[in-house]
Amino acid sequence: MHATCLIMLAILAQASPSTGVPQAKAQAQALLGQGTKLYQQGDVAGALEKFNAAYAAYPSPKLMFNIAQADRDLGRPVEALEAFEKFLAGAADTSLETVADVRKSVAELQRKLGRIQIDCETAGAEVSVDGKSVGVTPLPEMIWATHGRHQVTAKHASAAPAIEDVEVTAASVSTVTMRLRPVAVSVATPASKAAPGFDLQAASRPSGAGEGWLLGRKWTWVAAGSTVLLAVGAITAGLLMDSKFDSLRSSCGAGNPARPGCSQRDIDSVSSRQTTANVFWGLAAAAAVTTGVLFYFEGQPVTVAPIAGGMTGATARVGF
Repeated sequence: MHATCLIMLAILAQASPSTGVPQAKAQAQALLGQGTKLYQQGDVAGALEKFNAAYAAYPSPKLMFNIAQADRDLGRPVEALEAFEKFLAGAADTSLETVADVRKSVAELQRKLGRIQIDCETAGAEVSVDGKSVGVTPLPEMIWATHGRHQVTAKHASAAPAIEDVEVTAASVSTVTMRLRPVAVSVATPASKAAPGFDLQAASRPSGAGEGWLLGRKWTWVAAGSTVLLAVGAITAGLLMDSKFDSLRSSCGAGNPARPGCSQRDIDSVSSRQTTANVFWGLAAAAAVTTGVLFYFEGQPVTVAPIAGGMTGATARVGF
């Protein structure tokens, strides 16, 4: 393998196209020599860095041979396969023996890899596999991938991103369908932006039309729902406090002259309900503030804002 890289170094020096900037070619030749030396010393990662730098300086397709060798040795079969194929496509004047060796390497790599067929109805969407861009839809070819689970992402300016997982098996084809949902663009006048309150346009949407809008504001709705539930809890605790207070007032309070004093235990039971009501009101107020913050960051109106505003500062009070 090392000897092959040295042969390719000589081929580049002798057979590289004469067109181009001589200085760039000389720089690439120097970087290739450094990379070959590192490769022979066992520093494959360092060699790959030099080979890539040489290709960036002078993009000769012959350099892809060295890049492919290093990628394969580093356990990067997909990158190695791509580099070998670029070498075969561009290095037309390479010896038949070298071409045969490269074709053999390509066949070996393909047997160990699988392919992903990516279908997407939206044209012009950028597709990535495991975070690496593989092109724009419609993709002209299937994507090579290693055995195992991979994440496919499709993005388009007019749609919400689509993410799908796909299981790849060696020497087989796995198909994944990416469905991008269009994002509704709403145009609001300056007056409507400044006016808080209920969003009549959103409320009048037919079922299913606002799915993206609703799902995209889930935390605002969670906070709003928490505000309502906590307010209900506070009201319930307050009603229980009032009920207990009225009961004690009629039995041992001012409403019953025959028993002018209630026990401390009875008073504590009312105070406990009062404290519970106040805690619920405080939590409701905090949830209302959170709703307002989420409303600002998620960019959609929150219909419970008037309710939340009305709760702020509310407390339950009793007196004997």
